[in-house]
Amino acid sequence: MAEYIGVIHAHTTASDGRATFPEIVRAAREARLDFLITTDHNCLPQGEAGYRDGVLLIVGQEVHDEAREPQVNHLLCIGVGEDVTALAASPQRLVDAVNAQGGLAFIAHPVEFAPSYTLEPAIPWVDWDVVGVHGIEIWNYMSEFKAHATGLARGAQAAYWPTSVIIGPFPEALARWDEMLRRGPVVAIGGPDAHGWKVRRGPLNPTILPYPFLFRAVRTHLLTDDNLTGDFAHDQRLVLGALRRGRVFVAYDALGDATGFRFEAHDRAGRVGMGEAVAWRTGLRLVARAPLPAELRLLCDGIEVATQYGRSLSFAPHQPGVYRVEAYRRHARQRRGWVFSNPIYVQDAP
Repeated sequence: MAEYIGVIHAHTTASDGRATFPEIVRAAREARLDFLITTDHNCLPQGEAGYRDGVLLIVGQEVHDEAREPQVNHLLCIGVGEDVTALAASPQRLVDAVNAQGGLAFIAHPVEFAPSYTLEPAIPWVDWDVVGVHGIEIWNYMSEFKAHATGLARGAQAAYWPTSVIIGPFPEALARWDEMLRRGPVVAIGGPDAHGWKVRRGPLNPTILPYPFLFRAVRTHLLTDDNLTGDFAHDQRLVLGALRRGRVFVAYDALGDATGFRFEAHDRAGRVGMGEAVAWRTGLRLVARAPLPAELRLLCDGIEVATQYGRSLSFAPHQPGVYRVEAYRRHARQRRGWVFSNPIYVQDAP
């Protein structure tokens, strides 16, 4: 399988980002991204998608109801051809419209916290009764930054040395994902929520999480059966197809390049990967392999069933369930999230 690395969830000057499309593409190229999916607020810029300076640029949007106070329910709408902002007031109608276009609806920053010293208030997802959502953003870098910016000193540390404070997805976000998985497949992605904001606090005037840094931080790795060809229509279908099937994993590549990570199920019939289903039977083994040593945790329905430090973990499942892997590495004397796989669905044999 081919593996491609990209960033989902970034903003340009078309909404509230500080980078133009050429500038954001330049940052993506510097970070050696294969693809970039922009998600400007409540607009769908036309004429920007395509191959730009060697980067596959896909244009989506992040939709929310601007009239609702306090702000909640941001939805990443990927693979849509028509702007769906007019439906923002009804999350269910919005999701339905994305699905009707053959697009993918991902809940953005589902869990957020609002410390007293922050760039903006918390903007969580609250309408959990909505059906038809394709996936969830389990790790939003900007959300975690906001949660750590609890004072001037802590905010400066988070702005200038973000890797010293960023730990991993909020446990509440992972718990929400596990809860959704009990009802059916849900694809997890991670993103930087890049804006390139500048904030002045006294003598400090930093760019908060600049694009070049974020594009090397939390990224989404795709696994595909085919190769990118340079043809935009073909390659966009390939990327969206991998996202649709859940053949992706989220990686904090700032802690070490996660390229080559794999989570598979092996038995006498062959092997399947993330996003796929396999029958529970004798001889089945779940295998995780990492390119760097890490603490590997295997979870079934959100509960840890095996752990191993090293580059691999192998486990014979005792029961059907939704199995996924989390990998952790240490940085600056603290255990931090590194890789979060999408699940393999182990089902009762027919």
